[in-house]
Amino acid sequence: MDVFITHISTACVLLEIGSVRILTDPVFDEGERYYSFGYPGIGATRLQGPALKPAEIPDLDAMLLSHAHHSDNLDEGGRSLFPRARQIITTIRDKKYVRDDAIRLRRWGSTTIHGQGGEIITVSATPALHGPCLFPESWRVCGFVLKWEGQENGALYISGDTVYFGELREIGDRFDIGTALLHLGAVHFWPPLPSWFRFTFGSAGAVKMAQLLGLKTLIPIHYEQDVWSHFKEDRASYEGAFQDPGVANKVMWLAKGVRTPVVV
Repeated sequence: MDVFITHISTACVLLEIGSVRILTDPVFDEGERYYSFGYPGIGATRLQGPALKPAEIPDLDAMLLSHAHHSDNLDEGGRSLFPRARQIITTIRDKKYVRDDAIRLRRWGSTTIHGQGGEIITVSATPALHGPCLFPESWRVCGFVLKWEGQENGALYISGDTVYFGELREIGDRFDIGTALLHLGAVHFWPPLPSWFRFTFGSAGAVKMAQLLGLKTLIPIHYEQDVWSHFKEDRASYEGAFQDPGVANKVMWLAKGVRTPVVV
């Protein structure tokens, strides 16, 4: 089955799997803007808008939300696309911010997306930890694994905003993952928080995940320092870490806004 991936901005990608259209973590606000993340001094400035505009997005079979309470993963422009999605799939912890009919998955819970071409895609929610474990809000996030008949390299994993932590090992025990969209950024908020409080993978975490899952393809997203002020690791740092012998030939950078074929 033909698969195309378009990286639009941050963790927002358009997945085209046969006839199925899936949008992840939609962010479509334009221009420079500051967003508070709910705590004093914790927020970020968006420096530029997305590679595509909402009008350029096709009608959607589903929208996947790793979490809905941070505006770098769901903003006003992203919400404007809710009426054009047949299904919205998110974590059980999203009690608001999304449509009342959203499918809220518990950890390891699954649902299905049915395409007009007869495709059946199984979507499973995976563990994620979006910051220090002592913060209750850090657990209000999930990743996703997508499986469908005819995958050549194994299932597709979308990490969600997460740091590396022990429960991620269970993903590889439960699923044969071939391709991963990893949310990077090495996000931290110093000051006011200590610089070692991280909220997403950095390059080292991405390498660990590639090794843990035995990936065939690692696709970085949610990394662009020219888009967000709280992304703390630059492209050169990622490329240096990705020279690891077990990872170097597996990394696939997507040009922003370009519909790219991917073997999954």
